[in-house]
Amino acid sequence: MLAVAKTRHIEFSFKGPKDVLVDIVERLKGVYPVKTVESEDWFETDLYKKIKARVHGGTCLRTDLFNAGVSQKALAEVTGIPQPHISQMISGKRPINPENAAKLAKYFNRPAKRYRVLPPAAQPRQ
Repeated sequence: MLAVAKTRHIEFSFKGPKDVLVDIVERLKGVYPVKTVESEDWFETDLYKKIKARVHGGTCLRTDLFNAGVSQKALAEVTGIPQPHISQMISGKRPINPENAAKLAKYFNRPAKRYRVLPPAAQPRQ
């Protein structure tokens, strides 16, 4: 007979004086199995680089639409940008020109350069 007991994974993050943190970790080790990991700069991780490579102006537009709870149709009516164009911008099939970026920036109260990032396929090769 095989019995498997699953326990939840608990993750803690501590900031403060190193001597205090070492003391806390040592106390926890006596009660729980503790794995310590040196923190690394988020912007240097492979995951960040992978995500950043996939972000384009349309991704930012999709996020802003979702956060504002606005539909593509409603955005089209307010900004004057045709709804099919908004859809194509979100999918990365249509670049966001400076005029449309300015309209989106004004509507969402964001910098226009947020929407001017090209999709990976449209970026110039190095």
